[in-house]
Amino acid sequence: MLHGIGLADAHQIHRMTGTILPIPAAHRLRTAAKLLAALALTACSGDQVTVIQSLTVSIQPRRALIVGVGQSLDFDAVARDARGALVSGEVQWSSDAAIAEILSNGLATGVAAGVTTISATIEGFTGTAQLEVFVPEQVGTYEVGTSYFGRREYVEYIPGDLPVVMSAPHGGAFTPNEIADRTFGVTGTDRNTVELILAVREAFLEQTGRAPHVIISRLARVKLDPNREIVEAAQDDPYAEQAWQEFQGWIKAARVTIDVDFGRGMYFDLHGHGHDIDRLELGYLLSAADLNRSDVALNAVAFVASSSIRDLGRDSPLPFSQLLRGPTSLGGYLQAEGVRGVPSPGDVSPGSDAYFTGGYNTREHGARSDGEVISGVQIEHHFSGLRDTSGNRGVYAAQLARSIRAFMLEHYGFFSP
Repeated sequence: MLHGIGLADAHQIHRMTGTILPIPAAHRLRTAAKLLAALALTACSGDQVTVIQSLTVSIQPRRALIVGVGQSLDFDAVARDARGALVSGEVQWSSDAAIAEILSNGLATGVAAGVTTISATIEGFTGTAQLEVFVPEQVGTYEVGTSYFGRREYVEYIPGDLPVVMSAPHGGAFTPNEIADRTFGVTGTDRNTVELILAVREAFLEQTGRAPHVIISRLARVKLDPNREIVEAAQDDPYAEQAWQEFQGWIKAARVTIDVDFGRGMYFDLHGHGHDIDRLELGYLLSAADLNRSDVALNAVAFVASSSIRDLGRDSPLPFSQLLRGPTSLGGYLQAEGVRGVPSPGDVSPGSDAYFTGGYNTREHGARSDGEVISGVQIEHHFSGLRDTSGNRGVYAAQLARSIRAFMLEHYGFFSP
C-alpha cells in the first residue's frame, strides 16, 4: 500500500493510470493515494507495478470433521489472482473459539460439539471452510437390545448376548446431501437386507431368548460402502469416513465382547445378490476354483489357512471339506431347512456359475490368523422368496437362526438348545 506520494510517485501514478496531476497539488495527491490504497494489492518488479484488484482465497479441506474434544486438524490456505497465479501473503485465521480454536499455522483443535466457519484472510481477501466438531457418546457398558447410533444415526449398533455378530452393510436408504455420491465402485443397494437382519435377530430371540450383536449401515451404498477399505468406501468424504469408522469399530467391539465372554464365536456379513440361480452363496474367502476342487484337495492345510474360518477349521476333527459342504456344514443345516445354498451337500461348488467369495468385512473380521477366534462367513441372499416380502423374510430368518444355532452347537458346543 502507498502511505505518501512525492514527485516521482506522481509521475508513476500518471504512467499507471493516465491521470494528469499538476505539481504541486497536495490535496489531489492525497486523493490519488486513497484511490490506490483501495486497490487490493500491488506487486512491484523494478519500475513495473502490477495492480491486482482481487484475490480468491481457498481453504483445504473445504469441509472437515474433528471427532472428539482436544483432537486437531490442519487447514491450509492459498490465494490466487484473477489469472490463477499464486500470490503470497500472511494468513490470518479465525473461527468460533467456543467450538474450535485455530492457531496462526492453521491447526484447529476441537473445543465443544458444534459447527463453525473457518476463515482465512490474505491481503484483505477471505475464504471460508466448514468445520464440525463431533463428540461421540461415551458408553461405559453397552446394554443388550439397546440401539446405539453414530453421527447423524448413519450407523446403528444393537448389542447382543450370543457369541454371534451380524452386519448389514448395503441395505441402507439414507442419501444425505452432506455426503457426496461415490464416483467409483459398486453403488447398488442390497434391497431389504436391513429388514432381514432385524428379522434374524428377532428369530434368535424367539428361539433362544438371546440375541446376536447387530451392526447396520443406514446409508445408501452410493454414499458409503462399508464392505470396502476406507479409500473406496468413503472416497475422501469426511462424513462418510466417520460412518465407516463407526461401522467397523462396532464390529470390532462386538468381537472383543464375544472373545471375553465366550472365548470363541462367529461373524456373519449379510448381503443380497442378483445372480441367475436362486440360492444362498456362502463365502469363506475361498474362490469358486478352490471350491471346485475335490474333497481331498480341499482338505489341504493351505485352504484352511486362507479361509475366513481358519480358527474353526484348525481345531475341528472333521476334514475341512466337510466343514464347508458336509451334512454338518452351515450349508448342510440350511439345506435341511429347505434352503438351497452353495457350498452344501446339494451344491458342493459353484462350478462356472457366478459366486461371491466374501469381501472386506469377512477378511477383516473373520479368522484369518492364528490369533483370531471369531470365524466369519459372508452370506449372499437371492431376492425372490427370501428377502422380498415381510412374510418370506420371517420364514427364512427362522431357518437361518436355527441353522446357525445347530452349526455352533455341533462345532463349538454353544449355545444350549
